[in-house]
Amino acid sequence: MAPARDTTRKMIGAGLLTWLVPGAGHWALGHRNLATVFFLAISFPYWTGLAIGGIKNQVNPWSNPWLFLAEMGAGGYTSICLIVNQLAGDLDPRNLADPKYLSKVSPQQRAEFLKYMSYYPESDVSQIYLATAGLLNILAILDALSRAQTGQPTFDQQIAPAGSRP
Repeated sequence: MAPARDTTRKMIGAGLLTWLVPGAGHWALGHRNLATVFFLAISFPYWTGLAIGGIKNQVNPWSNPWLFLAEMGAGGYTSICLIVNQLAGDLDPRNLADPKYLSKVSPQQRAEFLKYMSYYPESDVSQIYLATAGLLNILAILDALSRAQTGQPTFDQQIAPAGSRP
């Protein structure tokens, strides 16, 4: 029973590390080159999408919950951005989900908000980048879990015949 328990701990650790920082779980498992590839392939589109779209309207669970759910695949990044979103500027991101909210605020508050926001088509491109990065990190998490369990890449596993134990 001890090996299964060690495998479970290793899987939880690798999955959680990868969720927090893309590639970190692979790095901890000793797959350094793959960890670097995952880190770059996920971090670049995430931070590029955020730079294009602005933090106020892109990392906002109240204005676009489905996009935010996809972004949470890169949970460490999205959690930090959500905290920054709450602290940046005087505008509450919950209120920004209401399209008429900006017409109710002062011109100074509107100008403050506009520093953190983008519009079509930049906003759509940003959403695609952020969602893709989050969903790609979910695949990296699954790969890290598989590697932690077997010690091998997912595509390299042998299927055991029925009735036999690996």
